[in-house]
Amino acid sequence: MRDDATARGALQTPEHLGAIDALRGYAILMVIGVHTLPFVPDLAWPAKRLLLLGVYGVQLFFLASAVTLMMSWSRSKQALPARCRTFYLHRVLRIAPLYFLAIAFYWLVNRRSAADFSASVLSATLLFYNAWSPYFIRTVPGWTPVPGGWSIGVEFCFYFIFPVLAMSLTTLRRSACSVLLALLVLVAGAQLGAGLYPELSAEQRANFLYFWPPNHLIVFALGCLLYHLLHLPSLRALVATRRIGSNGASVALLLALWALSLYGMRKQFDWAHGLPPTHVLITLCFMPWALVLILKGGRVLVNRAIVAFGKVSFSIYILHFAVLELADAILRRSWSLPATGIWSLAYEFGLLVLTCAISFALAKLTYRYIEKPGIDLSRSLTRGRTVTLAA
Repeated sequence: MRDDATARGALQTPEHLGAIDALRGYAILMVIGVHTLPFVPDLAWPAKRLLLLGVYGVQLFFLASAVTLMMSWSRSKQALPARCRTFYLHRVLRIAPLYFLAIAFYWLVNRRSAADFSASVLSATLLFYNAWSPYFIRTVPGWTPVPGGWSIGVEFCFYFIFPVLAMSLTTLRRSACSVLLALLVLVAGAQLGAGLYPELSAEQRANFLYFWPPNHLIVFALGCLLYHLLHLPSLRALVATRRIGSNGASVALLLALWALSLYGMRKQFDWAHGLPPTHVLITLCFMPWALVLILKGGRVLVNRAIVAFGKVSFSIYILHFAVLELADAILRRSWSLPATGIWSLAYEFGLLVLTCAISFALAKLTYRYIEKPGIDLSRSLTRGRTVTLAA
């Protein structure tokens, strides 16, 4: 028990936590990358093929979130009721203020009219169950209060059940079993979901069944498994004694991602050919890379810039949809070259850099004046209510 506690405490250092922020930084870079593609329709295909994998940056967010929450839960000394109250207060006050303000922001930015308004869509967004219906997310035409809000709804579904998972998945074996159970949920969800919403087209239904929570529970389960792998003494020793570091692991990940770009975007199991969903395969590729990055770090990949980017990644995620429109407008005013062929790569790079720069600058403000006050409020509401667990 003492060795296990020591191992868990060892992963709470600024270096390890910085590596997790770096994972979030890379995740948001992937997401921004894929969202630039509509602005560069003639982008050279090899670059487009790789950037398309940015849709799976959300899975990297989910993976990092599960590890972080397991770490936070394990170091809490509160009694169970107080621990659950603290958990939910922190989650809601960390996310809801900016998320709710973004609803008004995007209503104004997108110049919505009263005819676009839907009370059911708004309530689903405010109560975080929007990912459970194709009519509440961007799978059918209609009002989407916050672009990309489906992933926040999915994450909150994980929050709703997290205390039960954290109390249940206390060992590596239990976490491994949870992955198998989540895989069954994924398969059952696809089978049962195929009969839902018959009025939708096959493509719309397939998109919805990709976005909805049962399809992503396995990613969070793999995140919980990664948390236990990070604390496995034998694996930690193996990683420490091997020459491969974060640079080598990143090269291996890039090669794996390139191979998966050829594999294609399979949203569910392809039973006819025995092929698994792409988002599961990519998450499995993220796991060893994240493990090496967290345990070994590295100044090149876990640098101050990417860590800072990761710290405000939620604000960047919310803002970058609007920033992309602004960055594209700015760039096109000064761009005198074509955005096709080899020059499309230059335009894509410029758009990506400009979007990241503006998003980061704005995100620092929203983090300071919106996110941070919510975090501080949640801490003040739970401070002094700690009840130590019995030894």
